[in-house]
Amino acid sequence: MARVIIAEGGGVKERTLKALSILSPRLPPAGSKILIKPNLVLPSSNDSGTITRKEVIEGIIEFLGDGRYKIFVGEGAAIHDTWRCFKEAGYDELEKKYQVKLVDLNKDEFKEVHGKYWKFEVSKLFLDSDYIISAAVLKEHAFEVTLTLKNMMGVLKPGRFASTKSYMHREYDFGLPQGRMKWARRLCDLIMVKRPDLAVIDAATAMFGSHISGRLKRLNKVIVSEDPVACDIVGANLLGHEEVFYLRMMLEEGLGKVPSRIDHVKI
Repeated sequence: MARVIIAEGGGVKERTLKALSILSPRLPPAGSKILIKPNLVLPSSNDSGTITRKEVIEGIIEFLGDGRYKIFVGEGAAIHDTWRCFKEAGYDELEKKYQVKLVDLNKDEFKEVHGKYWKFEVSKLFLDSDYIISAAVLKEHAFEVTLTLKNMMGVLKPGRFASTKSYMHREYDFGLPQGRMKWARRLCDLIMVKRPDLAVIDAATAMFGSHISGRLKRLNKVIVSEDPVACDIVGANLLGHEEVFYLRMMLEEGLGKVPSRIDHVKI
C-alpha cells in the first residue's frame, strides 16, 4: 500500500513534524548516515517558493532526533554556487543549531554507474548514505512538475563547463524528437540506482507556470510518503496534473505505486 500524508495548517516545521509522526516511516539503525536532499535550484530567500524552506529541513532533523544519526544536508545547485544558495536561504544556520553537515554535492567525489538507458556519474555521498530523504517544493516545470523524484538530479556530477545538469535533457533543449522521453528514462535510471527512502514536499505554496519565477498560491501544506512516486502523484494532482508522463514511466518500471491511501490532517 502506498500511503501519503497531507498535513495542513500550523507552522512549516510544526506540520512537517506532525506529518512525519503520523506517517511513522521505517528508519535505519542509530548511527546510520542520512542524506537530506533539498531543492535549492538557485540563490533565493527562504520563503520565495522557489526552494525548500529551511523549516521543513528543521522538522525532518528534529523528527529524526538530533544527534541520533550522521545527517548531511546535501545539494548540487543547478544555477550559481551551492554555498551561496545555502546562505541566502539561511541553511548555514542549520550547522549551528543541529548536529548536521552541509555539503556541496557539486564538489563531492563521483562514481560512474551503468543504468538501463545510459551511464552517468553520481555523488559518492549519495551512494554511501544509508537512507535518502528527498525534500522538494511543489512547483510546475517544463517537464510538467518538479517534485521529489526530479529533485534527485542534484546528486549528478555537474556538466563539464557549468554546474548545471542540463546534459540530462540536452535532446529536449534542442527540440529533438523523443527528447522528453530520453530525459525521463535517464531520470528512471537515476532513481533505480537509489530510490529515496522518504519523500517530503514543501507545499506551503504551490508555484505555477515555472519552477523559478512562477505564480505562487498559498496552500500551507506538507506532503510526506515512503513512496516517492505516490508522493509526487499527489503533489502533481495538487498542481492540477492528473497524469505526468515521467511518473507513469516510474510506475511502469516498478519504482513506485499509485497512492492507495491519502490521509489529510489538520494542524
